[in-house]
Amino acid sequence: MPEHPALPSDFPPCDTRAPDDGGCPALADRSDNHVAAGAHFARRFGRWPVPVHDPNALINDYIFDRMIDPVWTTMERAVVDKATAKAEALKLSPNIRVPDTLAIISIDDLPSSEALFAALSPFIGRPAIAKPTHASGGVVYLEHLSSPQQLDGLFTLASIDYSTVLREMQYHGLKRQIIVETLVPTLAGQSPDDYKFHCVDGEAILCQIDHSRFDKPWSRLLKLPDLAPFDEADGLAWPMTYRQPTSERTASMIEIARSLSRPFRFVRVDLYDSPDGIYFGEWTFSPAAALGIAPSAAGDHAVNPTHLAYSEAMMSAIKLVKIPGGR
Repeated sequence: MPEHPALPSDFPPCDTRAPDDGGCPALADRSDNHVAAGAHFARRFGRWPVPVHDPNALINDYIFDRMIDPVWTTMERAVVDKATAKAEALKLSPNIRVPDTLAIISIDDLPSSEALFAALSPFIGRPAIAKPTHASGGVVYLEHLSSPQQLDGLFTLASIDYSTVLREMQYHGLKRQIIVETLVPTLAGQSPDDYKFHCVDGEAILCQIDHSRFDKPWSRLLKLPDLAPFDEADGLAWPMTYRQPTSERTASMIEIARSLSRPFRFVRVDLYDSPDGIYFGEWTFSPAAALGIAPSAAGDHAVNPTHLAYSEAMMSAIKLVKIPGGR
């Protein structure tokens, strides 16, 4: 594994089995996490998670096995914390663009949604977003924000330890903060295309395109490097509004995804294709908290043939690469 870049001295590694040392309070051990998160997995897939070496294991089982682990490195925690992730992305890929950070607000200083509304007031009406640094989701667009009640969901999510929701333990003990940042530049009336690269040991295996996220969401799994449909039989049709990036832009995104994923065994790297460049989105070690199913015309209510093909591709890549001491 490559050497990890230097990190802030006050950003501790996390072993949630350990007593509270002021940096990462204890929560639950792996077996407790398995029971708590496994119940959600069983409702989704009709069975409990199986060991990753089981012949019936899906990529979901692999993600589940990793996310409930209480031990995460300093770097892994730094790249999922949105307060520090952009700086880490620039270390690994200096030419990538990142949204400007306008403010970081501690939730500990805010007793209510009304207090959060007041703290965000300098940014209301501007093309900016607010979201928790220590969680997934909860994004609020500030340009048309008009009342504290619109912040209730963000305030609630930002007030908790996100790891307690589905036992994604990489988030456990992170500082509870809200980041305010500029929107990724786009053409008028459009949202940026979000390319989610699923990577193993620094190699981008495939990607998912999320298109028109602000209007009518549409997603599809794509092959690399040509961005052809990963599964020609997925039943999906290209929307009229989608424009495939040039081969040069695609190659640049793949290279950035490789650079950002190289320190990790498995990670999803999200990049935005903007008119003025490629923007960093996020690192994700546990996409959809192990509950995700690949997009297809069959829907995502049950495992579909596209998902089985996606899972086989990812699991084959994970099993082919053996790193001593790696996960």
